[in-house]
Amino acid sequence: MATLSSAGISGSGLDETMIAKLVALQRQSLVPLQQKASVLDSKISTFGQIKSLMSTLQDAATSLADADTWRLTNAATTNTAVGVTVTDANALPGSSVISVTQLARSQSVATGIMPTATQFGAGKLTITMGNWNSAGTQFSNPGTPMEIDIAAGAKLEDVVQAINGKGAGVVASVLKDAQGERLVLRSRSTGADAGFTVGASGDASLSALAFNGAATTGSVAQYAQNAEIDVNGIKVQSTTNEFKQTLPGLNITVNQVTTSPVTVTVTSDTDALKKKIQAFMDAYNGLNDALASSTKYDAESKAAGVLQGDSTTVGMTNSLRSVVSGTVAGGADTLKRLSDMGIQIQKGGKLAFGTTASDKTKLDAALKDPESMSKMFAAVGTDGQPDTQGLAARMKDFTRKALEFDGTFDTKSKSLQELKKSNGKSQDRINDQADSLEKRLREQYASLDKKMSGYSALSAYMNQQVSQWNK
Repeated sequence: MATLSSAGISGSGLDETMIAKLVALQRQSLVPLQQKASVLDSKISTFGQIKSLMSTLQDAATSLADADTWRLTNAATTNTAVGVTVTDANALPGSSVISVTQLARSQSVATGIMPTATQFGAGKLTITMGNWNSAGTQFSNPGTPMEIDIAAGAKLEDVVQAINGKGAGVVASVLKDAQGERLVLRSRSTGADAGFTVGASGDASLSALAFNGAATTGSVAQYAQNAEIDVNGIKVQSTTNEFKQTLPGLNITVNQVTTSPVTVTVTSDTDALKKKIQAFMDAYNGLNDALASSTKYDAESKAAGVLQGDSTTVGMTNSLRSVVSGTVAGGADTLKRLSDMGIQIQKGGKLAFGTTASDKTKLDAALKDPESMSKMFAAVGTDGQPDTQGLAARMKDFTRKALEFDGTFDTKSKSLQELKKSNGKSQDRINDQADSLEKRLREQYASLDKKMSGYSALSAYMNQQVSQWNK
């Protein structure tokens, strides 16, 4: 608003508050626009909250629409010698019998005892990785030899540093006791292919560190081997003590040779399934409550929800309830709708696990039949037959379409923003008109002040002249 001088107090005698009252009267038409703008802000905010709840429901529906969700399993064994974990949805309920015949190990070689601080002449050690038979008489599948230089005067600690610094497939260390020292070499990994030979060349003293098969006098050798188990009568080997995917979807770990068979049992994870169903119900109920609250009318307070009568919100509410109350055609004979698994649609559209004995029995039976539940929730359906699609798959599609670009929320949001923009322009126009009125009034009153001031001066002069004449 422009800054103007005070209108004609001295000249016209007009009250300054008159202009303020006339301008305020001009701005009265802003009130309904400001009220409407406040309502639009509430609607935009409410739709934002509903959109967030719809996104949460989409995530929950997507989980139930995934067939792998209904393959969630637990696994257990009857003996700690065999451990088992579920790695993916390919684990099938059932039992298997496992016996552990041998554990995986690395090759380990210890030289004969040497006097402390023994020194060696210059030369080379050559380490070759490969595969020894259990008797140490045959070496096969040799890899690329790795040569390690040994300096003259080297002690066992120096030999260890030279080997370990080369990054060979073995780890070296010195074993000390009251009798002296030994060089110990151990392959870095386990399994039959982790065997190795040690060749020596150069000074003859290095031959004490060589290994090419059976242990010599005073030396000790343990040969590398695979872990071996018997699974339902079939022998299976692994280079480590882990057997990944030997049984579909399972990771088996062995830590002890068994004297009697161990039973591995895989069962459906009913607790996890129930939690995922509960998450879907909670997400749906949260959205349902928000929609109901925004469209309700409170008779006592005579207050209407911010979205009461909004066709988009009412249509969304009806569509959501239609999905959860639907029937899946072509599904399992016993599971075609939520009530078949003990889930009831309560007053107001909320979902809840039934409390009657019959509902609890239905739920227990459904959780023990994940394949039928998968059909009811996750069935892809047949083109042209929407009622063959699973309930969660339907909800996933519905929420996706509502949330995608140019979907229900995007269209509604744009509409509300356009109304808010138009409202703002209308308010600006009224404010501009009020500013113009104030400016015009001040200019008019200023002109009147000037004229009235002139008239006052003339009147004073004439009065003065008349007084002189009378004298």
